[in-house]
Amino acid sequence: MLMIYKNVKGKQYKQLIDLLSRNCNRFAFVEDRRMMEIEEERLAYIDDMISDIKWHLIERRIQKEWETTRLAKDSAYVFYFQMNNATTQFLKERSHSLFGWIGELPEDLMFYHNDKCILAVCSHEEYFFVDETIWDTFLLK
Repeated sequence: MLMIYKNVKGKQYKQLIDLLSRNCNRFAFVEDRRMMEIEEERLAYIDDMISDIKWHLIERRIQKEWETTRLAKDSAYVFYFQMNNATTQFLKERSHSLFGWIGELPEDLMFYHNDKCILAVCSHEEYFFVDETIWDTFLLK
């Protein structure tokens, strides 16, 4: 895995999401419970935000760690989705950059092929890990 400190924005962001959709069968994002002022309200907001893709939700887990983060005491909700045309469109419409997944949006996007992580973003730290073959393919486009 390569570590990249460059945001992918605009047309390139959409191209990267399309490439990931062809090479991944699921993705996830994170809602950090430490950042939730009122947990029930934030979860209701997320449920409303994902209403168009809720049928593609695989599961929502409470976790202390994921690809880019390990929490000592706290936990977060990690939402796992199937990767398909509907969820690809959702990802392209909700943000215009990899690091745009923060604030009003969930954060820390992760893309998987089966159990192998292909790309994992740490939005607030502005870096991501990516499979070298996928990154080389993306750069060639």
